[in-house]
Amino acid sequence: MRRYGYYIFDMDNTLVDSRKGYEEAFIAAFEEFGMPYDPALYNEYIRTPLSMTFSKYCPGSPNSYKDFVSAISAVYERTCLNGVRLFPDAERCLGRLSGAGCALGIVSNSYMAQIMEILERLRVDGMFSSVVGRDRVAFAKPDPEPVLLCMSEMGASAGGSMITGDSVNDVLAGKRAGISSALINRYGEDILCDECDFFIRSLDEL
Repeated sequence: MRRYGYYIFDMDNTLVDSRKGYEEAFIAAFEEFGMPYDPALYNEYIRTPLSMTFSKYCPGSPNSYKDFVSAISAVYERTCLNGVRLFPDAERCLGRLSGAGCALGIVSNSYMAQIMEILERLRVDGMFSSVVGRDRVAFAKPDPEPVLLCMSEMGASAGGSMITGDSVNDVLAGKRAGISSALINRYGEDILCDECDFFIRSLDEL
């Protein structure tokens, strides 16, 4: 794989194992809205836009999608640090890229306060030239807006940049922004992604 000067990462399930906190929030919200929660589908829940999850598992609900988002956010504000850790390959990868002089950025569909709280807890907040959360843009991934904002703040060129994430939405956002992309599949799942440039099992492969 060629070397890039600018590396943009998704956060959850890519750099950071945040399952415990998210799962507590999902379980609470699903229960509140009468939706069945299946632990085996966690990766689907975390990768799928909440609007699609709500439409799929709570059709015809008298409650609003905004209420569902508020329920998840209210719990996640309290649980986001529960069990959170850097994946070992993420720690190695960030250290190598930073040591080689590459610029690093994060584009996440999580909110800025939660992103920064996690990065500070893990003591890696100073490694990133740009961090773009959901509340910094009008449109989240797969729209290219957050990727383009991150690139602008990093001073990155399209030809010298790559985005890595665990969701097809990360890949699509990168493609629409005109940059290379890698889809990380940590758990050997059956994920189809014709749009990605690289398909990896570990960040060590970067």
